[in-house]
Amino acid sequence: MISTPLAIVGGGNMARAIIQGGTSAGVLNPNLVVVAEPDHPKRALLAQMGVHFRPSALDALTWLDKADGGTGAGQILLAIKPQVLDEVAQEFRHLPPGPSRVVVTILAGTSSAKVRAAVGPASRVVRAMPNLPASIGQGATALCLGEGAKPGDEDLAMTLFKGVGPLVVRIDEGLMHAFTALAGSGPAYVFYLAEAMVRAGVAMGFDQVTALKIVRQTIAGSGAMLGGSVEAPEKLRAAVTSKGGTTQAAVEVLDGTGAMDLIVRAVVAARDRGVAMAGAV
Repeated sequence: MISTPLAIVGGGNMARAIIQGGTSAGVLNPNLVVVAEPDHPKRALLAQMGVHFRPSALDALTWLDKADGGTGAGQILLAIKPQVLDEVAQEFRHLPPGPSRVVVTILAGTSSAKVRAAVGPASRVVRAMPNLPASIGQGATALCLGEGAKPGDEDLAMTLFKGVGPLVVRIDEGLMHAFTALAGSGPAYVFYLAEAMVRAGVAMGFDQVTALKIVRQTIAGSGAMLGGSVEAPEKLRAAVTSKGGTTQAAVEVLDGTGAMDLIVRAVVAARDRGVAMAGAV
């Protein structure tokens, strides 16, 4: 159980998933959490989770300072859109000088240096990147020490993100764009495959509803097998691919079109786009 107060700036879907996951996993005490969220409907959802909430980041940070007695033990989680970082940072500047704090950021494509420059030089920034399945407790999260952070500053974040998924990997910040391309965008690649399979099912005579049911269970079951196996994906695929059989016929079409290389190029393109977007911010 995390015993230090936590101020979450932003009460959107990912913030609520983190709160729900951390609470369900028994690592987060809602009474030690305050969320800065100006939107009334979102605050109503937060109230149901038992956390405190305030209308602004300034109010939430004031709450945090009181909750930890001004010691700096409490941490901040930035769960806002990258484009509003500068606006939110203005509220940080209204606070009187205080102790150094850990600031955990899940802002996509935003370096820890940029976050620290925005919220203040006393901050110790830890970057985290959870992906969409975190909303159902199946997330994959990357974590790294950023600007001003020191070993141990990531402990709370490590505990927190284990509450929203079984995988939390420590990486260098330079790999964050690659992780985003692989895991952040990754669910879209799987959904793209599912979309194509459904189209194929309809083309072969199934109605849309039945084709979708078949594809959903096929992908869910295959994902469970992959997740529960120590075998590499290529070995699992080989086990399904009988020589001269139906699966081999399908794989030969894919190989003939260079599908494997195309997927690799697509993921790398996502990484490159993330780098370009970060440079443009």
